[in-house]
Amino acid sequence: MRLFKVLGKASAPLLLIFVLPLLSVAHAVTIEEYATPTPDSSPTDLHFDSQGNLWFTMINANKLGKLVPALAKPGRSDGITEYPVPTPNSQPHYLAIDAQDRIWFTERLGNKIGLLDTRSGAFKEYPIPTPNSEPHHLAFDAGGNLWFLEFAANKVGRLDPTSGVMREYAIPTPAGHPHDLALDGKGRLWFTMGGLFFAGQPKNRLGMLDPATEQIVEFQIPPEDSVPHGITIGSGEDLWVTLFFKGRLVRVIAGSGGIGRLTEYLLPSDKGQPHDLALDPSRNLIWFTNHRGTSIGRLALSKAEPGTSKGMEEFPVPCDRCNPNSIALDREGRVWFTEMGMFFRGRFANKIGKLIP
Repeated sequence: MRLFKVLGKASAPLLLIFVLPLLSVAHAVTIEEYATPTPDSSPTDLHFDSQGNLWFTMINANKLGKLVPALAKPGRSDGITEYPVPTPNSQPHYLAIDAQDRIWFTERLGNKIGLLDTRSGAFKEYPIPTPNSEPHHLAFDAGGNLWFLEFAANKVGRLDPTSGVMREYAIPTPAGHPHDLALDGKGRLWFTMGGLFFAGQPKNRLGMLDPATEQIVEFQIPPEDSVPHGITIGSGEDLWVTLFFKGRLVRVIAGSGGIGRLTEYLLPSDKGQPHDLALDPSRNLIWFTNHRGTSIGRLALSKAEPGTSKGMEEFPVPCDRCNPNSIALDREGRVWFTEMGMFFRGRFANKIGKLIP
């Protein structure tokens, strides 16, 4: 069993709990890990359904997974069920769950949008018109349309689940390579564009598609080559974005005509590479995965000061280069995350992590 209790303190080393009497620390948390039945599965994205089950993609295993928290045991695979995707080597990447608890997911190499009916166990797949588009994040709008990003094709896609019809929208900036997306209260689709950062071609843009006009507008996010990556909607019309190459979280005020003021919060670690993020509005917290730092981060907004790392804490994940990827919160405020490993460099992991504040 790998059950650890870890401590975090802003601007200080992260320590195991047995040194507690020696230092004044901010908080203690517990981290548990649950192994997928398939080794080297590289869990990637995760979301909860309406029953509290945790669904996730396994990009290297070509499967979807379901974890029932009440049945899960640390260090084991109890309570985890796997569902093989029909298309071989499709590489299921990101997922979304509809109002009927059906699982929709992107097939990175399969070039399809996949659907798992959780009641019947049947799969259905929708081919994307553009070949080799490498579909990424996806989300439903208020009307039930499924929006998704085409990383390699540099497009935004929309699927009508009722008719199966797809529509694609070309992004104006060449090689913007959209990654993550979020829909605001006005139905506008916001998405990050970090370029081909892994090939030395980073970018620093946000895009916004207004379905009412079907036009895409783009905005520069300083600093240069910051690689905006994860994105989520905050209170009001503000956006929260991770700057993957600059070790920062940024709050973006989104107005009717675009974006306004930007406020930055710095990670305390020099290995800061924030990837995904999730908001806990009831506790005024922002949680994020630190991909390179192999940690889970937390920003307490009540203590935060713009331009500094005040209010920021990081908690190390007890694994070797497991590279925490996506993050989600359950109803009790516990933090769940995937340990993907360095999949694109041929180093895999196979655990789902849970942090208990």
